[in-house]
Amino acid sequence: MISHPEELELARAYRREQPFEELTQQQVNQIMDRGRTLHKWFKTHKILHCTIGVAVIVFLLGGDFLVLMRMPRLFLAAEGSSWWQLLLASCVVGSLHSYLMYSLVVYSLHEGAAHKAIFPPEGPFSRFGHLIASNLCRFAAGEPDFYSRHHMAHHAKFGTEEDGEFLNFVVPRRYWMTFFPLAAFINFSDFVIHRPPTYTWSRLLSAFMSSSYNLVYGYFLYRSFGPAFTLLTMLVWLPHVGFYLDRLRQFTEHNLMPLDNRNGSRSFGVGFWGLLVGAGPWGSPCHWEHHLVASLPWYQQLILHRYVVGLLSPRQREQFLIKPVIGFPRLWWRIVNDSQSFLRQPVSPRVR
Repeated sequence: MISHPEELELARAYRREQPFEELTQQQVNQIMDRGRTLHKWFKTHKILHCTIGVAVIVFLLGGDFLVLMRMPRLFLAAEGSSWWQLLLASCVVGSLHSYLMYSLVVYSLHEGAAHKAIFPPEGPFSRFGHLIASNLCRFAAGEPDFYSRHHMAHHAKFGTEEDGEFLNFVVPRRYWMTFFPLAAFINFSDFVIHRPPTYTWSRLLSAFMSSSYNLVYGYFLYRSFGPAFTLLTMLVWLPHVGFYLDRLRQFTEHNLMPLDNRNGSRSFGVGFWGLLVGAGPWGSPCHWEHHLVASLPWYQQLILHRYVVGLLSPRQREQFLIKPVIGFPRLWWRIVNDSQSFLRQPVSPRVR
């Protein structure tokens, strides 16, 4: 990930000017105690944990098959369909396909490649499982080696010059550039983390695997539903919906938050916005809890989330959580507005 020193300076300047109610030491101790209890359970139930991992992968890949090969029949008539029917069908099917690939790539990259938590590689079978799980992201053009290296630096050096995924102040113009067509694959913007900015051998392997996966499905879609539906599904909706959600997630998880692991993240929860933007329950809906206790698998982060919520003051809830229904859109608007406003203030470093 290309570093932006001016954004680190902006983040530091912004935090100096803004009041913030941090976690107290008592709250931290309670969270750590609860985290240790959950982690002990995880360490003593490895077979059940691996079974959960298999179930998630089967659900995502099986769900993708059903969405692509069965769902179009709900919208398209056998005797021929209008352009409106084709457009609606491709929008629904392509968006769900893109979302499932987004969910798979986040699960594989984050839980698998970076944290080695889908199948902890402690024996020959689990090492093989880890190898497979951490490379499933390649079906969605993710590159596990690049991501895992930068993500672990993100945890170890959070909020510093060595943070491999610094996100505590993202200049909005970098985010807007991700809306260019096919920005997931073309370097219109450097605001990406799922793949390196240059074509390494590993990125080429991911490109080959993702192209092969979608070309095979594309062939069967073409045979079953025709060229128009196939092209709209695979070239319009697939490359954009999941990517936009991924950029939305990373734009809002840490932006304008303090520069430390305890207080530097938000938690979207397991409501509609958390599951949509966070790529499902096994994605990153409770990202703050993940930074608080990074050793927990995804389902225990959800458990810890409910515990943490009960410890917070009203002011802390406003800072770390979002409200139901309109909470996420309001958060997004505030981040964009406050960032733009702060860039114009005399106390902020100037971005050239």
